[in-house]
Amino acid sequence: MRWLAFLTVMAVLSAGCSDKGTGTSSTQPAAGGRPRIALSMKSRQNPFFARMAEGAELKAKELGVDLELLATDKETDTEKQTSQIETVISKGVDVILMTPVDSKAIVAPLLQAQARGIKIINIDNRIDQQAAEQAGLKIEAFIGPDNVDGARKSTRAMIEKIGKEGGKIAMIEGVRGADNAEQRKEGFNQAVAQAKRDGYNIEVVAMDTGEWMTEPAQKKMEGILNQHPDLKGVFCANDMMALGAIQAIASAGKTGQIVVTAYDNLEAAQEAIKAGKLYATIEQHPNFMGQLGVDYAVRLLKGEQIPAIVEVPTDLVTAAELLPAPATAPAN
Repeated sequence: MRWLAFLTVMAVLSAGCSDKGTGTSSTQPAAGGRPRIALSMKSRQNPFFARMAEGAELKAKELGVDLELLATDKETDTEKQTSQIETVISKGVDVILMTPVDSKAIVAPLLQAQARGIKIINIDNRIDQQAAEQAGLKIEAFIGPDNVDGARKSTRAMIEKIGKEGGKIAMIEGVRGADNAEQRKEGFNQAVAQAKRDGYNIEVVAMDTGEWMTEPAQKKMEGILNQHPDLKGVFCANDMMALGAIQAIASAGKTGQIVVTAYDNLEAAQEAIKAGKLYATIEQHPNFMGQLGVDYAVRLLKGEQIPAIVEVPTDLVTAAELLPAPATAPAN
């Protein structure tokens, strides 16, 4: 049902991008010129954000948008993201598409943008709603996945693969305090609680942050394995961390003995699934997020009403159903 609703949204967006009577674009330039949009992301060293950027660039070209792409060097670099936002404010963009490094810290610079009349659309992981409301920051829309549901699917797949005899499991978390990291932790916890109710004999022995990155996750996984050499499974909150965990497992001579699941469906994760090193991951369509972000930004600038929440589906990916991520969003 989620996919049906999502495809309906995409079909409506596609239809709205052209004037069927003339075959020309119906997009009207903002304030007498081309719409000026900035997409602020975490590190493009993570292929997830590279895919998001590709989707945004594709839609910007289609709609005649001036798009500026911003990315940090590390996924924890709040200071750089703040500086980048201040720079685009001075340039006078019309809309900022925001994927925050820190869901609370980003509120202050975005308030500066709002004071200059710049609209804010939130993508991928949520800006802290309470902090935004207290500060008076208006978020025009949120475009992203249900991170709780995606993490729950990935964790459940790991537990079911282990089997009801169960054993010790762990989680490698994202940056603590980041909205999507906290939601994926909640999804993990929900899956564990449900599995116990369903008779799975599992025990969570470790939960630690890998900061969304491969090397920190590898070190954390090494520590977990030292303390729990009989570990049966681990859910990693993104693929980059799963790749680190897989390396640690290989170094310990335990490849194939520990069930690893993750989140993002990067190409490297698909290769790890094919090689039997990763059991499952979650596809959440970052290219669609980029495309939808630009599309809704243009609609907003044209004075159209846009939905407060656009949920992008999450899909479980295993070797039995490898899902290469499509380059473009579905359309009629």
